[in-house]
Amino acid sequence: MIEGLKKLYTGEKAFSRQLMLFSICGIIGLFNALVSLDKLALAEVTLLQKCAFLFLWVIFAWFLTGYETLFLHERYIPEIDMRSLKIVLSKTLFFVFWISIPLGIVAMFFPKYTSVAFFVEICLSVPLTMLQAGFSYNFQDSDAGMLFPKFGIKEYFILIFKRLWVIILSYVSTYILVFMIFFAVGFVVALLYRGDVNSISLLISSWQTAIAKLSNFIAGISLMYFLTIGTLVWDYELIKTYEREV
Repeated sequence: MIEGLKKLYTGEKAFSRQLMLFSICGIIGLFNALVSLDKLALAEVTLLQKCAFLFLWVIFAWFLTGYETLFLHERYIPEIDMRSLKIVLSKTLFFVFWISIPLGIVAMFFPKYTSVAFFVEICLSVPLTMLQAGFSYNFQDSDAGMLFPKFGIKEYFILIFKRLWVIILSYVSTYILVFMIFFAVGFVVALLYRGDVNSISLLISSWQTAIAKLSNFIAGISLMYFLTIGTLVWDYELIKTYEREV
């Protein structure tokens, strides 16, 4: 997977493209964090706001479906432009995109079934990405199934394990980042208050809700970015697995 990371962070205009990708992920991450605050009873999110977020999420899922395919084709981080949206109009990618919509609706409006939606998404991730990878070679629908004959049960479960590992690493990286940020802020506050425990405790207590919301927003943005990068790296691992088997 190291090779996939190098492909994303090296090359011409890699920094500017990563910045654009982070910005897009940040917008979705903010809305996702807002919905999470509603679940934690720290904010009230109306049905209209949830529908607005669902619309944004659908657009993001559309974009990411095309963006993954362009990355598999170009083998470096692609330019963020209309190609990522237009290419999904093909039969193969539109099918892949359409499958993800019910899972997102279930996760957002039926939280009791989030774990079921996650399980189904994990199980479908390999065959759906194989369709994307096959299509990515020549952008032909007729090539979409070319990877299937080279993948067996062993390769399937190895890729499932790597997918889960990527998700775990994304969450761990998010928690570490949030901890480091608040540790740095706490260190500065401790210096300003000269280690006065009572004053620091009072400050934290008075800002408890704001701190919880801020940490949730930071976590939402970073998690969405890490998950997106992890997905692209995993996509690259899948197509390289196929090419090693050929």
